[in-house]
Amino acid sequence: MAKPSKPKSKAKSKTLAAADPNHPESWLYLLSENTLTFGVLRSTFKDRTNSAVEFGRRKLQPVPPPPPEPDAITAERVDVILPEGAEDQFARPLPFLKGCDEMQVNPGILVYLTIPTPDVNRMHHAWEKGRAFARILADERGLATLLIQHAPGRISSPNQPHLHLLICPRKTAKAGLRYGGLDNELLYNDGARVLVERWAEFKEAGS
Repeated sequence: MAKPSKPKSKAKSKTLAAADPNHPESWLYLLSENTLTFGVLRSTFKDRTNSAVEFGRRKLQPVPPPPPEPDAITAERVDVILPEGAEDQFARPLPFLKGCDEMQVNPGILVYLTIPTPDVNRMHHAWEKGRAFARILADERGLATLLIQHAPGRISSPNQPHLHLLICPRKTAKAGLRYGGLDNELLYNDGARVLVERWAEFKEAGS
């Protein structure tokens, strides 16, 4: 299998030297461009076996949930944005993540994008921008996205609020998400340029 293509942009690698079970960002090769961070979670990376469910849970639960509720979501907000024609069963976070694992036919399990939102006046403003962008991916590319908002200030962390987009690389077909082809443009390094440029266009149109 061919190695991922080198990015045609000026993206910089943010990959850590070794996979750390306590640090999900070390489970994939990351590129940073124009403040956004892009990566593709692959089935194996640095001798580590990955899954969308395990990676996604870490984003859904930035703070460990209480023991009686192991599936409780502790992120600020979460939602799944589906393209028209996608099956309803993928409309909730965990079924969406399980679907990404089950529908995998390429080493790339999901596409990962982090968008910092340090300058918004209200958390819901950032959320609505992220949701609108995920809707663009659904309408223009037929992609389903799990959108997660983190608000580190809630636990007195100095980190800035940000959004995570976990994008299923399958494009929805008439028969549903399970029967769609792959968005190969996003499954390699140049996907960073594609998403960063579309985000810039989206922001400019809304300004």
